[in-house]
Amino acid sequence: MTRERPEDAVGDVVRARAAVRHAGVTYGPRTRRRSVASTWRDFAHRYGWRAYALPLLVLLTIAALLTTNEVARKAVGGGRPAPAGHGAAGKAAPPVASGSIALKEDQASSSERVNNAVLKSAALPAGPAYTMQGDGTFRVLNGTSPKVGHGRLFRYSIDVENGVTGVDLAQFQHLIVQTLSDSRSWSGHGVALQRVDSGAADFHVTLTSAMTVRQFCGYSIPVETSCYDSGNQRVVLNVARWVRGSAAYVGDLAAYRIYMINHEDGHALGHEHAHQCLPGGLAPVMMQQTFGLRSAATGTMCGANPWPFPPGAKGAPGAEQPDTPRNDEYGLSD
Repeated sequence: MTRERPEDAVGDVVRARAAVRHAGVTYGPRTRRRSVASTWRDFAHRYGWRAYALPLLVLLTIAALLTTNEVARKAVGGGRPAPAGHGAAGKAAPPVASGSIALKEDQASSSERVNNAVLKSAALPAGPAYTMQGDGTFRVLNGTSPKVGHGRLFRYSIDVENGVTGVDLAQFQHLIVQTLSDSRSWSGHGVALQRVDSGAADFHVTLTSAMTVRQFCGYSIPVETSCYDSGNQRVVLNVARWVRGSAAYVGDLAAYRIYMINHEDGHALGHEHAHQCLPGGLAPVMMQQTFGLRSAATGTMCGANPWPFPPGAKGAPGAEQPDTPRNDEYGLSD
């Protein structure tokens, strides 16, 4: 003989069971854990074709997002200059690196911190191997180009140090000609440029091994740099920087190479360093961007910019002054 539960206790049990069922948990004794395959069969039986459509929809969504990101990345500029003679109204935006990110190492308040900042912000990024030592002699690469721009004509050759390896020289010389022929570069802004491979040349754009660079540019601060050697009329492009780039360009090697060409050739054309951001925030191409983007004169952080005359920028190519202890970002002549 069993005793009957009070009516309120029975009601409590009913409500408890209803609550458990509503929460999606099976009421009753604990069952053994089911296999994944068994669970999937039940799921597929219950939802039919929708069970297979849902994973497919997720995969398609991920693929669409990846494609959208790739298109957006390419739309930023990709680091390729516009063809020669391309009008300002039809040009794509210049290659842009992430210059809005401040390099903390640039913030210095003492000589020791400045030196540490130089070494850190100018450190060569990781990447492929490059030629440390060529043989110190140079050869002119074959190739010429039409005259571009208006104003005083400067003829230049494209050279490479013998012994430098691992660089696509066809790509190297093509980018130099394409960059210097671009209306965002120096040509057409008071000067004309023409590539030659024989006869007189006003300067020589030269791919140079890291150790030979030090003979031309010095090495007072132990970082890889490029420079213009006026005594030899040689634009010295460091193969280490050509292969690895600079932290200021946050991995945008194509844009950094354009900066190298425009900056060092700017010296060959008579331009000095610039030390203040352009109106609107971009760094002038004659700022020493390899070593950071903060103006020593004002302390302002500039945006990375590889072009002397970026579209829409006012005040380009920027105010230029001789380097002084006050305004020279790093005391280097790159």
